[in-house]
Amino acid sequence: MRNILLDVVIPAAGVGSRMGSSIPKQYLKIQNIEIIAHTISVFLNLPYINNIIVVLSKEDSYFKSLPIASHKKIKLAQGGKERADSVLAGLYQSSTEYVMVHDAARPLLTELDVNKLVDEAIADDCSGGILCSAVSDTLKLESDGLIAKTVDRSHMFRAFTPQLFKTKDLIKALQDGFLNNALITDEASAMERAGFKVKLVSGRSDNIKITTQDDLFIANALFEYRGRKCE
Repeated sequence: MRNILLDVVIPAAGVGSRMGSSIPKQYLKIQNIEIIAHTISVFLNLPYINNIIVVLSKEDSYFKSLPIASHKKIKLAQGGKERADSVLAGLYQSSTEYVMVHDAARPLLTELDVNKLVDEAIADDCSGGILCSAVSDTLKLESDGLIAKTVDRSHMFRAFTPQLFKTKDLIKALQDGFLNNALITDEASAMERAGFKVKLVSGRSDNIKITTQDDLFIANALFEYRGRKCE
């Protein structure tokens, strides 16, 4: 299904307060390159990507200074208070039938996983899909700080990005969620709520989102390891 063009929306309006940094986490560096630049570069190498719509806060003073910001495929949009608001702002600028949404602070995504998502998520019996990874840890349900029970993990998956859907369907699902004050944690949750079928596409488990200093340390180590493998 890679004979179509896809836009990518990258919401990057957050400040990343859990990181405890003086700058938004997407502008911290790994191997002397900003996290968001690593993230965007994966999509720039793919021939079926139309535009990359980066959604920034009104106060953002960092992005335009990055070398990657001048790339012809990059468009900018102004974000909102919540992630879903920013995603919707980006979707309004999309011109393709299908669109991918990817976290700005998820720089370890690989081209192989993006290709796999596109190949598997666009199918007749579903409205799109998400990258995911099966849960490997034992899961516990908590109650008042105690273990209530052990949860069966055999059907549990970690939801990653990119998440790929028909643009019009995703816009409608997000708009309906806002009107009903629904809890929208990712694009798939909005689509699920609207009754759409969402496909799970298994991807690499190291497609982590950088949220804390520990995550940043792990990401640095993974980039170094991948670099050594390519030598």
